[in-house]
Amino acid sequence: MLKLFEKSAVFQAFVILAVTALLWLPHIADPQPMPAPAPFAPLYGLFYSFHFSPLLSVFLAMALVVIGGLILNLIIADSGLVAQNSLYPTLFYILFMSATSDTLTPTLFAGVLAIAFVKKLLIHGTPFTISSGKIFGATAMIGLCSLFYLPSLLLLLSYFLVAISYRLYGWRDWMLLLLGLLAPYLLLWLVLYFNGTLAESFPAMAASLAVDLSPFSFRFTLSVAANAVLLLFFAVSLYLFWRQFKEKTTLWQKNATAVIMPAVSAVALILYAPGIPLNLHFFAIPFALAASARFSATIRHQGFGRNRHQWKERFRDLLFLIVIAAAVIC
Repeated sequence: MLKLFEKSAVFQAFVILAVTALLWLPHIADPQPMPAPAPFAPLYGLFYSFHFSPLLSVFLAMALVVIGGLILNLIIADSGLVAQNSLYPTLFYILFMSATSDTLTPTLFAGVLAIAFVKKLLIHGTPFTISSGKIFGATAMIGLCSLFYLPSLLLLLSYFLVAISYRLYGWRDWMLLLLGLLAPYLLLWLVLYFNGTLAESFPAMAASLAVDLSPFSFRFTLSVAANAVLLLFFAVSLYLFWRQFKEKTTLWQKNATAVIMPAVSAVALILYAPGIPLNLHFFAIPFALAASARFSATIRHQGFGRNRHQWKERFRDLLFLIVIAAAVIC
């Protein structure tokens, strides 16, 4: 099945549409309203104030995820990390973003906007570093994500790890980071100042950044087991993907690092969503690349060797179906 998926663009599109339908039809049948905004979530609060109907919210969430997956696919393919004709990243991004989604949420908005953050960190040739404009743009996107979901400021952890790869140690780099991060806030604070609500925004920010583990609870269910399967598969795929690094070019290594590092921020962000099943939105981008690499390593053998290794191809097909089923159940 995977061989057909890799060779046929029509079959890829069919599978993506079918999987998207499986993931979202239950929410379309029983649409849920958007959750109330946190004390500080100005951009999400703006969307919330539009009072979208629950059904429209579900359709908008589904559209954002699908469009985000297609854009991420183009970005990853353009950087040479996957084949140009592969839609694996779109499929796996949709799987992880949809598995724990039922409508528009702050983390869904931030998870989609994080694609623009990653794009700013990719390079396409020498020198093996990013320009000043990209530093400013990447951190500005972090600031923009945080206006939907303030804890997404932890994407700075991913930026710092990528900055080490690019050797962005100079004072100019630090100033650009700070200016980019503050750019969305300066505009927001200006608006709040004229509205007379600037002073109220700072306690709201502190409240939104407070870690509260009291909602943590655990009860074993089928969705919890499916969530664990997805996380386990991601961990294994990431490990196997990381093992390839020494075999690749410097350009490939730097771009792969930029796409994978949001996983570090995703782990830290668990503190702000401690419930089980875990929210997978911030894992979606690195998962899209790691899982794509895991499944696109098509086995090709000749003669008796091919017969001897057919079980491996069948295992990959089965694993592919298990991942899809886990996302649907989750």
